[in-house]
Amino acid sequence: MAAADRSGEAPTSPRQVLLGAYVRPGWTPEDPADLDIYVESMLATAVGEAHYPGDVRQGPVWPGVLPGDQGVLNAMSPVHCRLDDLHTIAPKPPIRWIRGADDVIVSDTSSHDLAYLGSIGAVEGWPGADAAPPQPMVAQTRHVLEAYAAACGAYTEHVMEGAGHSPQVERPEEFLDLLVSGLETADR
Repeated sequence: MAAADRSGEAPTSPRQVLLGAYVRPGWTPEDPADLDIYVESMLATAVGEAHYPGDVRQGPVWPGVLPGDQGVLNAMSPVHCRLDDLHTIAPKPPIRWIRGADDVIVSDTSSHDLAYLGSIGAVEGWPGADAAPPQPMVAQTRHVLEAYAAACGAYTEHVMEGAGHSPQVERPEEFLDLLVSGLETADR
């Protein structure tokens, strides 16, 4: 991204990352020119330690790095963002969780979870589940939302079959319908 690579040559080019991780395998936009628009949008992202992905700190245990204090990805790390007490907020607005069934990023077997990758032998040096357990992200999210519901909150989970990490891109009309349906009857 920092090099503004618009090609599809390298597997790490923004175009290939989009097609390999952010949408389901084999997805193409109805209008092929839209793919260029998505790549241009990715390239508009500010890149660096203070932006995307953020900074890192050296860590004493595998994999040798820890979340830093700046940047987008660090803002979502458990170091800075804890949702395990979501059930304690008041008031409790209804939560709508929309996700793609074929998401490889937010998954119980995420291709972006170093501990999971270590557990299957794809990353060397994994010290085992006691030291670096894989993070089943869907199960963890559902656990937090079930605790929220048990504390008199409400949530709905919509799993879009045939969609990956970006159902709003892959199936925008269906995503929009799911997102806004029921808003007119929601408590204000």
